[in-house]
Amino acid sequence: MGASRWCFGKNNIVGNIDLRSSLFAEIKGIKEGHYDLDSISDKQLQQIASDILQPYIDKKLSITVDDKTYPVKVNKVVRNENNTYTIWLSVDNITFKNPVNPVRIDYTLLFEETNNAHVNLAYGYLSDATGDALQKVFDFSPAVMQNTFDYKAPIWEFSINGTAPPVPAPKQKTESPVVSGSSDNMKDTAALKSTAGNQPESGPVPKGDQSKQTLANTPAASSTPSMLASSSQDKQNGSLSYTPSKSSIWITIGEFLVLGIEHILTGYDHIAFLLALIVIGLSIREVLKIITAFTIAHSITLLLAALEIVRLNSRFVESVIAFSICYVALENLFKKRVNYRWLIAFGFGLVHGFGFASALQELIVGKSNLLLSVLSFNLGVEIGQLMIFFVMLPILYLVKKQFGYKIITAGTSATIFVIGFAWLIERAFTLKLLWF
Repeated sequence: MGASRWCFGKNNIVGNIDLRSSLFAEIKGIKEGHYDLDSISDKQLQQIASDILQPYIDKKLSITVDDKTYPVKVNKVVRNENNTYTIWLSVDNITFKNPVNPVRIDYTLLFEETNNAHVNLAYGYLSDATGDALQKVFDFSPAVMQNTFDYKAPIWEFSINGTAPPVPAPKQKTESPVVSGSSDNMKDTAALKSTAGNQPESGPVPKGDQSKQTLANTPAASSTPSMLASSSQDKQNGSLSYTPSKSSIWITIGEFLVLGIEHILTGYDHIAFLLALIVIGLSIREVLKIITAFTIAHSITLLLAALEIVRLNSRFVESVIAFSICYVALENLFKKRVNYRWLIAFGFGLVHGFGFASALQELIVGKSNLLLSVLSFNLGVEIGQLMIFFVMLPILYLVKKQFGYKIITAGTSATIFVIGFAWLIERAFTLKLLWF
């Protein structure tokens, strides 16, 4: 999974794509080059941007405005502290001069490398901000539209409304482009105003109380706008602000809820840990205590990590998760009686929470949707976790009744230990032993 942000100004489009390091390393050309991304210099990284990423983007990403396809330029690549990479892109010399300007983004990055498993959450903004001011827009302003790129829906289509340049006149208002469409016949107004920190490098800056345009959904099957913009005038500093609609909030909740469920159901290490905890044949009361302890623990660290209050090295976190699987499996094999298993679940659950956070980190767009995204993702993890328990418990009960309690416990625990130990070796020494 990855995330991208796209900012539409009067004369250009600026975007960036966030990918965790393991996914960034899979890009064709980077993987074949066998680069050591952990120790590569910034100069070498920018060389990769020009020699590898630019040709790759030329083939895998295209942006069309008013039926004209514009080249997408790779400006730079930034290595972030949270084990992700950001690819900064731009499309220049665009003029949204028509009343309606159709825009089409074709995104096919990483589909081939991941066997069509890659998903990118895309967020759209309207601003002429540049540099640090643009980063603030990405971090603190809610997106005005949203889309999910995957191999079934690699195209995002929408329209941007603009006006022809007005005849020069004193105090003439200059309107900025905004997104529009007509599929639902809905209209919401959006006011765009400039601040000193958000002024573009060149060109006029929209200002005044009457700089308004309409925004609505577009007739595109792959487009899922999640924010409806509404204006908020600040006469003192003319700051840009948006107010998300109720529908956009529920869309965000739904998206991250599903992502949380998918993550836990496809997280084989988390499933192995949960299975190791309950395979010894616990009562319903003990299982509920384990579920509660694990939930509280990973919820705490997931929130702390997402808020960047606590940071841990992802390689260390993943290695400790593998160790937790081995520990619980060995305890099942060699301890005659296991007491206070809920404490074990709580202790290692704290580490598993950092693992959940690493999966969520590149999907959170700035800080404007952080808390809502984290809570929705965590709720999804809990739903997926309960699904696992509801499936596991009756199966374990029936199998143990058929073959015997000790045989199933020992066999399952031994298998889990072998897999967990292989994961530990893989993660600690950056090796590949298993095919999953």
